[in-house]
Amino acid sequence: MARLIPLILIALAVWFWLRARRKTAAYMASYESPAGRDREGDERREPPAPAA
Repeated sequence: MARLIPLILIALAVWFWLRARRKTAAYMASYESPAGRDREGDERREPPAPAA
């Protein structure tokens, strides 16, 4: 049983890490794709150019 607990904790850590990676990838893909702009008010504007 003492060997099982660290294995379960490692497995949970890997599972949460993979889940976060997948959600982050999905978020970045939706941010970069123009297909997600079908909703009103969902426009992303470019930041203004710095004054030189």
